Amino acid sequence: MANCVVCGRRAVYIERSSGYAYCERHFLKLFSRRVRKTMRRYELFSEKEDIVIAVSGGKDSLSLLHFMSKLAKRVKGWRIRALLIDEGISGYRDVTKKDFIKFAEEWGIEYRIASFKEEVGLTLDEMVKKGRSIGLPYLPCTYCGVFRRYLLNKVAREMGATVLATAHNLDDVIQTYVMNVIVNNLDKLSRLGPKTGVVRHPKFVPKVKPFYEVLEKEVALYAVLNGIYPSFIECPYARLGVRWTIREMLNKLEERHPGIKYFTLRSLLRMISTIRGAEGAEGGPLTCKICGEPSAHEVCRACQLKIELGLIKP
Repeated sequence: MANCVVCGRRAVYIERSSGYAYCERHFLKLFSRRVRKTMRRYELFSEKEDIVIAVSGGKDSLSLLHFMSKLAKRVKGWRIRALLIDEGISGYRDVTKKDFIKFAEEWGIEYRIASFKEEVGLTLDEMVKKGRSIGLPYLPCTYCGVFRRYLLNKVAREMGATVLATAHNLDDVIQTYVMNVIVNNLDKLSRLGPKTGVVRHPKFVPKVKPFYEVLEKEVALYAVLNGIYPSFIECPYARLGVRWTIREMLNKLEERHPGIKYFTLRSLLRMISTIRGAEGAEGGPLTCKICGEPSAHEVCRACQLKIELGLIKP
């Protein structure tokens, strides 16, 4: 094992893109410095914020909750709370929900849990089953993504949040970037920046990604070094989507060509700048004529899916 480039102690992490090795103490300093730099560079927070952290109970979101809670002790104008969306995935979300509640109560963090069943009318498992029975062409991730985003914004607003922070890391962001390019969803790229909500809507809560420039493996190490050990359990639907294949492809590329993930992120940021420059902004959000929530169309995607699932009438 290599020794720390700073102090010479036994290293716990080697940054393959630079070749530098870091001991536990200096890795945690590096991690903190990188996240705080992201916050400053992209102006993610002001001095006074009511921050709601989107959590799942997994290592990434619990690490973000831990990091932001510690940082908030030094920023008097910050209030930190958490929001978990319970999709209703049998054998998965019920486990991660218990992990989240355990950590939140240990750390003394206020939280709220909102469920698909109560807010939408069906659990994700029920949506998948019904969708297949009536011939809808959607993968489980489609229902999950649409209704999670819908409820995160709606419930965070009800909680009085000024900003919603998600634990999307560099790997998550570039996977979504490549996925959208492959399926020709270029209009969605402007949403993949470290901060969304440039064009204001009275019901839209700005979203930020403090882990935007941090690798997934670095978040995992942060969790381990801070004693955050949630249950290692995989969503049963995860491997059905295109994202899983893209994730494996990018990991193989990074293994052969260290630094490729960072280059991909820079490519995305350049694309976002070009798109926003051409549009003048992210494109003005409309108001869904059915539910009254922010939408890119007259009827939001959540309501479109509800109509197709027979949950509401058009």
